[in-house]
Formats: sequence, C-alpha cells, structure tokens
Amino acid sequence: MKSHFLQSAALATLISMSVSSVGCGYILHPERRGNSGGTISGSTLVMDCLWLLAFVVPGVVFLIVDFTSGAMYVGGGGVVANADGKVKVKVNDSKVAKTLRVRVVDASKRVLDEQVTEIGPGIHGRSVELDLTKARLSKNSRLSLQIVDAREPTTLLQSLQFAY
Repeated sequence: MKSHFLQSAALATLISMSVSSVGCGYILHPERRGNSGGTISGSTLVMDCLWLLAFVVPGVVFLIVDFTSGAMYVGGGGVVANADGKVKVKVNDSKVAKTLRVRVVDASKRVLDEQVTEIGPGIHGRSVELDLTKARLSKNSRLSLQIVDAREPTTLLQSLQFAY
C-alpha cells in the first residue's frame, strides 16, 4: 500500500515538474532574455497565470522569473549603454520600407553620434551601434535617443531619455 502511494506521489511530482517547465517564458523564449521593456507577451502571461490558478507557488515564481529576466516582453526596441562608450539600439521592425537616422543628442541638442539604417519587410532584428567615446560626457549625463525618418528629418518618430 505504501509503495503504491509513493509511486503515485513520485509520478505526480515528476509530471508536474516537467509540465511546469513548459509554462515559463524563460525556458520557452530564451531569445527574449535581457529585454528591459516592450509589449507584454499575451501567451506567456496567460500560461503563467494558468499556473497561478492551478498552483499558487509555481505561478508566482514563473511571473517573477519572466518579468525580471525580460522573457515576458516581446519585440520592442531597446537601448543598451556599455561601459566602453558604445550605445547599442535595437530598432523595431516595420511593415513599410524606411530609412531611419538614429542619433544620440545631449541636453544642449548637440548630436553626439548618428547612424543611418534601413528597416522594412524582410529586414528583421536590426541593431545600430553608436559611439560616444569621442563625446566628453560627465557621469550620469542625460541623453536623448532620437529616431527620425531620413526623408523627413523634422519628423521625430521616437525619442527616449536615458542616463549615461
């Protein structure tokens, strides 16, 4: 009787542990790790919440892991400033072909670096690296990342403030 109960408990634990790993965006979408924002993935959120309904502890753990690792976020551009003076910008995909100017501007509206990139159908996962090593910046400088349409330089498509 005891061995049958132990076998059933061991089997239930094994099944729940293997199935629980399927519900976590950290495991299902390793390419999303490190995202700092963007659109929340509906499917990952639903899976985590379903685990929250079934078992409270795994659901809470999955939500915490997915949000803190960035696996909960889909797409979305992002800015990563490295200690070596480089700023890497991930540009969002577009259904329409465009030429963009990605630039970093300081508080006095001085352009520190600028790169031109193409986006559109068939061009995915485009990143631009800007070099701020030549700009003499103090610690915690307030900078602005600007993305403008190269054909209409007065049209600001996206602006993001960050500290460098």
